[in-house]
Amino acid sequence: MAVVSRPPQRRDAVSSRRRFRTRTVLRALGIGLAVLVVLGLAAAATGLYVITRDLPSIDVLSDPNGLGFKTAQIFDRRGQLLYELNDPSGGRRTVVPLNQISPNLIKATLAAEDVHFYENPGFDPVATLRSGWIVVSGQGQTGASTITQQLVRNVVLDPSEAHQTTVRRKLREIVLAFQVDQRYSKDQILELYLNRVYYGNQSYGAEAAAESYFGVSARDLDLAQSALIAGLVQSPSELDPTRKDVPRTDDGIPVATKARQRYVLEQMAGHGLITEDDARTAYAQKLTINSIQIDMKAPHWVTYIRDLVEQQFGDRTVYQAGLKIYTTLDLDYDQRMQQVLQANRDVIQQQGGDNAALISVDPRTGEILAFQGSLDFNDQSIDGQVNVLTSERQPGSSIKPIIYAASFLKGWAPGTFVDDGPTCWQDAPGHQWCPNNFDDKFHGQTTVRTALGNSINIPAVKALEFVGIPTATDLATRMGITTWGPDSGKNLGLSLVLGGAEVRPIDMAQVYATFANNGSKVPLTALRQVVDATGDVLFDYQVPSGEQVLDPRAAYMITNVLSDPTAKLFTYGRNTPLIMKDRPAASKTGTTDNSRDTWTDGYTPSLAIVVWVGNTDGHPMNQALSTMTAGKIWPEAMQASFDALGLPPQDFPRPEGLAEGQVCGDTALRPGEPACRTDLFIAGQVPTPVPATATAAPTSAPTTAPTEAPTAAPTPQPTTPPAPTAAPAVQQQPAPTQPPAPTPEPKPQVQPTAPPKPAPTQPPPPTPAPAKPQATSAPATRAQPTPAHP
Repeated sequence: MAVVSRPPQRRDAVSSRRRFRTRTVLRALGIGLAVLVVLGLAAAATGLYVITRDLPSIDVLSDPNGLGFKTAQIFDRRGQLLYELNDPSGGRRTVVPLNQISPNLIKATLAAEDVHFYENPGFDPVATLRSGWIVVSGQGQTGASTITQQLVRNVVLDPSEAHQTTVRRKLREIVLAFQVDQRYSKDQILELYLNRVYYGNQSYGAEAAAESYFGVSARDLDLAQSALIAGLVQSPSELDPTRKDVPRTDDGIPVATKARQRYVLEQMAGHGLITEDDARTAYAQKLTINSIQIDMKAPHWVTYIRDLVEQQFGDRTVYQAGLKIYTTLDLDYDQRMQQVLQANRDVIQQQGGDNAALISVDPRTGEILAFQGSLDFNDQSIDGQVNVLTSERQPGSSIKPIIYAASFLKGWAPGTFVDDGPTCWQDAPGHQWCPNNFDDKFHGQTTVRTALGNSINIPAVKALEFVGIPTATDLATRMGITTWGPDSGKNLGLSLVLGGAEVRPIDMAQVYATFANNGSKVPLTALRQVVDATGDVLFDYQVPSGEQVLDPRAAYMITNVLSDPTAKLFTYGRNTPLIMKDRPAASKTGTTDNSRDTWTDGYTPSLAIVVWVGNTDGHPMNQALSTMTAGKIWPEAMQASFDALGLPPQDFPRPEGLAEGQVCGDTALRPGEPACRTDLFIAGQVPTPVPATATAAPTSAPTTAPTEAPTAAPTPQPTTPPAPTAAPAVQQQPAPTQPPAPTPEPKPQVQPTAPPKPAPTQPPPPTPAPAKPQATSAPATRAQPTPAHP
């Protein structure tokens, strides 16, 4: 078919119209884009104007009195002044010219904080854009602050704005930094910075830091000293070289501080400011840090509060906003607790120890009332400035209540029977772990009540195996242990129930306060109120309702055992001071391998106290047991607390969903004890008596699967086990040459028609069941051999 083409004139006309439309569209798009650009620029300019119209003046940098110091005051709960966070001597903020500051420190500062300081316009555009994108995209926040920006934040911006992490604050900071860069020379800015920056320990400026830490002038700092001081700026409290409550190197420098010094030296070498040989030599140089004497009331508490508020509000706010910090500590009561510790110094030393610590808290409010981090803060011979309460120590048997509480969530109860016999677990290929009891004896069939009350080891290990290590550590973490998390690096095995995994005493106070509060965790708090110089309230503590981290029935059963005098009888005796004469009180002792750490942790409904005794450096005491050290101090501290705080006796409130039932046994009885006793169980899990004519031996296990009692607690509930027996997965070893504790010969039988005895308000001690649970092979669970004692 032939194709008919358009005439040339028409083709030209069509082409012309197309070109016209194209030009029109492009012109419209160009105009629209221009309008958008103009509007965008106008909006940006308007936004920038709104953000920066009330910028503070940078003239303060030229004011010799423009340091902006306003003393922060720390008070106890009754308004008694504990300490003023200022510079009482006036000698640790001396202003010196730049030429009187060591070139080593200048280079180290540039390498650590702003290596392009002499080239940038007061801020780093690339780093700022990268940081802004991270913040806007919700990926977190980064630094990207130049020396000039830090100077602006530390001196020019108001303290209330300086610690904010908003885009608005960052933009204002950049604008001010640019203004400073335009007005002052680089050397002037660097001099201002090095005389204002905070290096920790009340040391503002290079001269103060050099004098405080090394006893020299800033002009005399060598390379190793300079790199260490320059590294402190990142986090003065965390990197404080005088800290002794953190891991330290052989020459006494905190590990984190030494690592920061290494980073600074590597940065200096990487940017050509020093040679690599210089860096290696400086890092290897042994440094001696001056010991800084601190004169304050409740010194461990004050340093704890200082670190806390610096983290929460920022250094600038703490030291320049004129804060009034009202804490939870009761100074008079805290000093009374110090007297209790000091009165036992001879006892501690006789047992081969040199130090002790104590913390007292109100379980209902979470408030810390007394805080003794060592026997004597100013005693350098025992490293008294080390705060033991925040240091990691092995807890010994004081950790066992957590494990048994976890077993109660899975069906065990105080009346559950466990076989305390020779048992071994696979520890490593070709190696078995065969723990022993503190008295080198085995007691046969015994109840959880007797095992926990007398701190018998084998049943505790079986309880942990029954529960499972992940379940137990999860409960411990929810109750307050902060050192067993997945990122702790600890190889947690069965030995943790005997105290083989480190904890902090302050965390143990949280755990025992949670038990005292029937499983409701009210987080410990040290602050009541923080007010700035203008009267604005920055923090005001309101007691939270608490988080039910443990079923109240499980918590109460632990309390019932720990406060039962007869449950502790054959280990602690009838006249143990751990039993308060005028009120119910629950307590648990703990002694670690070689008596390195001894504990007594306990509580009433309104008070929880944790006491630790040992040596600061961790070397063993003289085979001391907790009953001779911490166990002697704890009851004295409790009684003194009742008097000082005016605490009346209180019963532990019993939650709903519990029931009493008969448990009967033919072993582990003492002469004159009844064959059957009443004990506590979760409602619906009370043992059913076995007829006397039955061929099977009686057991405390229900004959049918019991049902759970309903509860409103929003925590994991106890599950019904097939039969509450001894912890499974054990391997029996041959009986020891030393026989177990003697047991009565007759075997009691439970008559099917015999009604259970009426349940008393406080259940008497239980007896073991005659049924011996069957053992099975143990899994290969890693456990470090750490015998625990009461």
